[in-house]
Amino acid sequence: MRSACLRPILVWFAFAAGPALAQAQVEFPRTTPRILVPFAPGGAPDIIARTLAQKAAQGLGREIIVENRTGAGGNIAFEAAAKAPPDGHTILMCTFGCATNPFLFEKLAWQPRDFAPLMLAGRVPNVLAVRPDLPVKSVGEFIAAAKAKPGGFSMASSGIGSASHLAGEMFRTMAGLEVLHVPYKGSTAALPDLAAGRVDFMIVSAPEALPFIRDARLHALGSSSTKRAASLPDLPTIAEAGLKGYAVTAWAMLVVPAETPPAVIQRLNREFNVAVSDPDVRRRLEALSVEPGGGTPAEAAEFLQQQSQEWGQLIRARGIKAN
Repeated sequence: MRSACLRPILVWFAFAAGPALAQAQVEFPRTTPRILVPFAPGGAPDIIARTLAQKAAQGLGREIIVENRTGAGGNIAFEAAAKAPPDGHTILMCTFGCATNPFLFEKLAWQPRDFAPLMLAGRVPNVLAVRPDLPVKSVGEFIAAAKAKPGGFSMASSGIGSASHLAGEMFRTMAGLEVLHVPYKGSTAALPDLAAGRVDFMIVSAPEALPFIRDARLHALGSSSTKRAASLPDLPTIAEAGLKGYAVTAWAMLVVPAETPPAVIQRLNREFNVAVSDPDVRRRLEALSVEPGGGTPAEAAEFLQQQSQEWGQLIRARGIKAN
């Protein structure tokens, strides 16, 4: 059953990699496009969506509205996008859930085959953040302290199956730690409790953690990507600071309903690539530690397939269920 979740993604890749079919002229946009974001304002997916929408709107000649449809681990937004008319006017900011939810939920009102990728919008490094009074100064010291107290450390997340949860599960699996998972309804609820010392640590996206780190409400031990975060250049990566081989980035991808005409997909891909290549847009994103994306629909589909395989294996191995 789980392997079936991957077949539609392979179909996407085959479709996107095939010859261009979209020579016919399609009237687009006919009305105001919208981007559905599955999480609350202020998070990394929302920031990326609003930054790109403002610039891409110039090329499309119409304003692009960003709508936040929160809840159910992203499934409310995913379902709304899946049921939207396939005309390119509804775009979904696809996140980890597009790759992981088919493994986490027994029943979904949407499936991966309901979407066609446009472009990888951006990658976002996480940071290992700990409560400010925890007496550790490095990733190595943190791992040693947690190993010395099995089950004594608590790990916050944005919810069961969320990007922060899965990044934390991979961290504790690779480090060999036993910790208590404390899921919250989003990082906006988790981070204040972490700063108050009610939980011990969290692996959370850098843009969301930055305000807490900069005013010393949280202590960052390492970033999760393969290179240091642009907004935290003095912060070592988790791999170089004590856990070799660990590399996890959150990401955001633009997708549309699967039956959207190829000409519309190509037009949207072109405009969003122009947007993400704009120097001002790149500076704004990089200041928040967002690595700007770009590329073709085929490349996006291949990336999504890889993410589904990698996280599907972890979810099955850990027996993680969201419902």
